[in-house]
Amino acid sequence: MLPRITIVGRPNVWKSSIFNALSGHRIAIVSDIENTTRDIIEYRIDDAENEISYTLADSGGIVQADNETLLADVRSRADDAIATSDIILFILEFDRMTEFDEFIVKKLRRAKKPVFIIANKADNPKRAIESFQHMSLGLGDVIPVSAVQNRGFTELKTRIAAELKSQGFGYTPDETYDGMLKIAIIGRPNVGKSSLVNAISGEVRSIVKDFAGTTRDAIDTVIEFQWEEICLIDTAGIRRAGKIGNANIEQWSVMRAERSIERADVVAVVIDAYEGITHQDEHIVGEAMKAKKWIILVVNKWDKVLAKPGVDTSTILDRYMVYLSKKFDFLSYAPVVFTSAIENRRIDLVLEHSLNIRKEREKRVKTGVLNKFLEQITYDHAPTGNRKSHKPKVYYGSQVDINPPKFLISVNNADHFHFSYIRYIENKIREVFGFEWTPIDIELKSRKSMFKSKDKWGAKEEYFWEEVVREEEEEKRKQRGKAYGARAYKNRVHSRD
Repeated sequence: MLPRITIVGRPNVWKSSIFNALSGHRIAIVSDIENTTRDIIEYRIDDAENEISYTLADSGGIVQADNETLLADVRSRADDAIATSDIILFILEFDRMTEFDEFIVKKLRRAKKPVFIIANKADNPKRAIESFQHMSLGLGDVIPVSAVQNRGFTELKTRIAAELKSQGFGYTPDETYDGMLKIAIIGRPNVGKSSLVNAISGEVRSIVKDFAGTTRDAIDTVIEFQWEEICLIDTAGIRRAGKIGNANIEQWSVMRAERSIERADVVAVVIDAYEGITHQDEHIVGEAMKAKKWIILVVNKWDKVLAKPGVDTSTILDRYMVYLSKKFDFLSYAPVVFTSAIENRRIDLVLEHSLNIRKEREKRVKTGVLNKFLEQITYDHAPTGNRKSHKPKVYYGSQVDINPPKFLISVNNADHFHFSYIRYIENKIREVFGFEWTPIDIELKSRKSMFKSKDKWGAKEEYFWEEVVREEEEEKRKQRGKAYGARAYKNRVHSRD
């Protein structure tokens, strides 16, 4: 079990900046607006230099918020993080204390945990010396830092390592995360992404409220399923560019969600079953397809659809599948899961499909088998050409890549083939070899010919000029060789004389 270090403090003391500086990555969203961080963001740190491993957690700003539900949840989550931590990093400004700071001091005294007071904004030696006035709090040592100038973090990491080693912890680098299956839960705001993550993981990790824009950070949750560790990435809701401002918190949240798509293997696109498919849902699916990710359509809130008055529960599922096929006709290979995160129904299917998709994406067809297959399907159905071309021919093919599967097929001229024949090849590949639930990339490569070309002068002319250039280069090489030989002979004659 890794030790846990939690960063706490009142709003807007640059907790997220310090979290990013310690982790070495821009993970937490940084803003001057209070309460930007709402969830507990965690990151595993393997500090090889100080030989220590630990989990670093960034909490939301702790405030007295008895009357505001969301801020009360933020505070409650921070309280839980303090109770489970091995070290607390209490962030203060180097030169002042506020009533919120004093409120947190009382909490930390009751927690009886090791505390480092991190005096931020100590941008010069004078401010660093001034920050030691916080020693009077009696919580722990004061470490001056500057998040803006990246000062003081070397000492902070050294002090953290010394304290954790004194508690019996050590260096246990994790080499499994890079190979771990990662599932990004994405979708437009308020479709139940956080509820789905909480239901799958079996614990409340993300704040869940019935209004849009609650989740702002991309949060990683590692779970174990079928004796394998899987990383769930909960993201902020993705809205259209016209619906968000420039350089604001929500824009950063959307950018973070799009980055989560890039680092994920599987993209589970969550759709509100009750509201139906919107243009934004189609846009999100398009972004995932553009990134060539594995896609699962998660139709959430299915319980609300079944509870709707007048719904025929015996036919609604088939009718909804027809509705999906019309909206996402370009995504016929993607599996569909009808879930109810509130009632914990069919949520494990998201994980099962993800593991099955990985098997399909990593499948490889031997070249000999593929060529016998191509010979058979072209015999059954000869290639279809367009009206302006000569008869298209397929020569041979091979699978050149996996994840996603990619096939390169050599033909006489790729422009001679009608797009429907490429679809025919894809359908036959799925029929014979499987590759369910994953896109297949088929590339037709034209074979070069010295007699045929689309260029103005024809390939014969190109071949002639290529030979001319080749002969000129060869002649220059010979002349350089002769000149070198003459100089060498001359030097030998002079040396004898």
